Amino acid sequence: MFVFSLNGRTVKLAGLCAVACVAIAATVFLLPEKEMTGTAYVSAVTNESISFTGIKTEEDRQEFIADFGIKVSSQPIEELSSQLPKKFDAVYEEYNTIQLAQGLDLSKYKGKKITRYTYKMENYPKDEKGLPENVYLNLIQYKDRIVAGDIASSEGGGFVRTFCDFSAVK
Repeated sequence: MFVFSLNGRTVKLAGLCAVACVAIAATVFLLPEKEMTGTAYVSAVTNESISFTGIKTEEDRQEFIADFGIKVSSQPIEELSSQLPKKFDAVYEEYNTIQLAQGLDLSKYKGKKITRYTYKMENYPKDEKGLPENVYLNLIQYKDRIVAGDIASSEGGGFVRTFCDFSAVK
């Protein structure tokens, strides 16, 4: 037989925790949504803002990438058009967390047709073992706007990180 009892102090503590959780959740959901302007100020890279709009050609993408101090192959190694799901699963939510860290929000484009351009990076710093060798920059574009992107590798433990803080990776 199992007997469980609660005293007044335990009930008060549980109630206080519940009220605190509700207050935190209400604060997060009721905060006004930040409007993204399509530019990012990347202090580690430049003193000027970088526009994420007006990207129409491969030359535009190359200039955009170069603004971050990133050197890539002259052409993408892969170009893939797809439609974002209307409801994000856990993988998309986690990826969007990375995007939010660099001032982008992929969730605004749910259900939209996007194109992902993947480039091999040429200037990603290597560790003392010469790893990682294969590092890629992904840009996700909707119409003439870069809406997401990352730097990724599956070598040496693997990683996915923002491209906006590239120079901080050294």
